[in-house]
Amino acid sequence: MKPTIKVLGVRLQTFFGPQVQAVARQTKFVRRISGLTGDIFLRAMVFTCIEHNKATINQFAQACLDLRVIISPQGFDERIGPESVAFMKEMFSQAIELFRNHLPLPLSLLQQFSGLYIVDSSSISLPEAMADTYPGCGGDGPQASLKIQLVFEFLHGNLEQVVFQPGRASDQGYRDYLAVIQKGSLTLIDLGYFTLDHLKRIAKQAYFLTRSLYPTGLLTLAGEPIDLLKLLQSHPVNVLDMNVLLGTRNKHQIPCRLVARRLRQEVADRRRQKAKVHARCDRRRVTKAYLALLDWDVFVTNVPDTMLSASQVTLFYRVRWQIELIFKLCKSYCGLRHVANLRQDRVLTELYARLIGVVLTYFLMAPIRMPYGAQANREISPVQVRKIFQRFARSLNQVLADFDKLASNLADMMQHILQFGFKQKRKKRPNVCHALYLASAIYRLHINLDQQIDLLTLLA
Repeated sequence: MKPTIKVLGVRLQTFFGPQVQAVARQTKFVRRISGLTGDIFLRAMVFTCIEHNKATINQFAQACLDLRVIISPQGFDERIGPESVAFMKEMFSQAIELFRNHLPLPLSLLQQFSGLYIVDSSSISLPEAMADTYPGCGGDGPQASLKIQLVFEFLHGNLEQVVFQPGRASDQGYRDYLAVIQKGSLTLIDLGYFTLDHLKRIAKQAYFLTRSLYPTGLLTLAGEPIDLLKLLQSHPVNVLDMNVLLGTRNKHQIPCRLVARRLRQEVADRRRQKAKVHARCDRRRVTKAYLALLDWDVFVTNVPDTMLSASQVTLFYRVRWQIELIFKLCKSYCGLRHVANLRQDRVLTELYARLIGVVLTYFLMAPIRMPYGAQANREISPVQVRKIFQRFARSLNQVLADFDKLASNLADMMQHILQFGFKQKRKKRPNVCHALYLASAIYRLHINLDQQIDLLTLLA
């Protein structure tokens, strides 16, 4: 069911409602009767962080005054500590569960899967005083940094999992995302997460799609080694699709498809140049074989060709870029990059508040990411939705307790989003959603044709 203004209003009132005080007491953020209750603090933090990319203690205190709670900036600052971090962390976990969209994108090609998970990470600099808790990678980089591991479920538009790690933590060592993967879903990962153990765990109940990590061993189904470069160079056409075994050891071997697509020469040359630059920065050498392989996009997946063709595999991998847009939104428009000069408790308290704002933003836009009718070839812009949400944040906070006024404000905001919240139409290359829409239309034609052939066979 498509969320209505009433549903949006009820969810907001529930999240910021009386049960917040119980969480505040449980986390020991509130220990005695005070004007600054858990719900007031939560509202002040979240809506101020939505309204201001770089919020000050003075602005948080003013937000409390909007809610008829008088507190000085110094008094508000004194309430920020380990207890406020625990409180905001718990409220962020509740936000992920409560603000969950259940309406999938209207694309039959995607709806073959129960979900479409994208896994990636991004780092932000922290004050050097936090280096003991969140050490950076060292070298020329920051001494302290925070790595945010994110799992985004694209089919429904939900942030499924957010985990904070030290900046030097390895992506390959991150396995928490395996716990959220549902049966029959598809997971997209990049090379930073490529491990055979993780892929094998996914393959037991779901599907994966990733680039092939060179020089991971490949075998034929008969167990014979495959020279990938020789195979691709001898292939007469621009697309290769064959069944292989991924991994050479028996305990790691995964039956899957090898899908390769030859790139345009200028694209391959740019990739080779970039690979050489990265190698020089890391003080390592790249082999001629690796540089030659950059003529191709090479993927491995356990999705059968009856579900996705080779061209559809390459299209689906484009969806992985959507998580990069989330990180761009978080850093450039939601203020996650403006915490580098704050003390540790303030940093973490504010980060959770800002991430709650990100969850709210995606909950607002999820049902209209791909509208029907004349706008079917248009895509919602998270940046534009965020800017509109920013304009309405203070007024929404002030009327949150009055459902009629809240519904009126939400209706006004949604009207602005529907009018001004979309990206410009692309004339040359379609956006990902529209490309998937076109592919789904072809997919439906094939399904209908197969059904008609089956019917004619039965009648004959």
